[in-house]
Amino acid sequence: MLAHYLRNAQDRTAIVNTASLVLNIFIGIGKLVLGLYLLSGWFITNALYYLILCAAKGQALHMYAVAKKIESPEQKYDLEFSVYKRSGFFLCLLGVSYMLVCLRMYLARDVFIFDGFIVYLVATIAFTKLAVAIYGNIVYRQLKNPIISTLKMFNFIDAMVSIVVTQTTLLTMQASPYAISVSALFGMACSALFFLIGIYMLYKKKKESLTEEEGVDPSM
Repeated sequence: MLAHYLRNAQDRTAIVNTASLVLNIFIGIGKLVLGLYLLSGWFITNALYYLILCAAKGQALHMYAVAKKIESPEQKYDLEFSVYKRSGFFLCLLGVSYMLVCLRMYLARDVFIFDGFIVYLVATIAFTKLAVAIYGNIVYRQLKNPIISTLKMFNFIDAMVSIVVTQTTLLTMQASPYAISVSALFGMACSALFFLIGIYMLYKKKKESLTEEEGVDPSM
């Protein structure tokens, strides 16, 4: 069964996103617990972002599994496209929630700065996420499945947020007086981009006729 899934590009993407979902769940719960324990608004708002991301990615993965069982191409596409549009709403929520995180950084200077070897771990995770997101969008760009497109978008957004955290940490290590402000502004720009992408997904029109999509395994 594993060999079957690994041969299919869409299933490989789903498996990678499942692993990413598990990691994000632990990060979100961990930040929420730290936020409540330390009474840190920054940790709590950060946890809110991660939990929304987990909910969005979780529902997309669940519906991907449901869609695989549908034999009718038209019904399958209708379900996948409805998930795509619903995910646009989640992206808008992600944009708003992360905007709150960045506004708190900018106005209250409330941010947790990593130090020691954790800095290198954070940077490694961030650039790995970005590399995976770019790789997925380039290598699997021929996959036209709406749910897979949604999962690739979630990966890109997750990677950009990790880059903001890494930028904040590295600039602080360099003793830059504008480390938090610059990172917060960059994060706000990313938040606005997330929101705009969500709006685009919400208003995207469904194809009138469904033809066989390039890159899709006909045995699915």
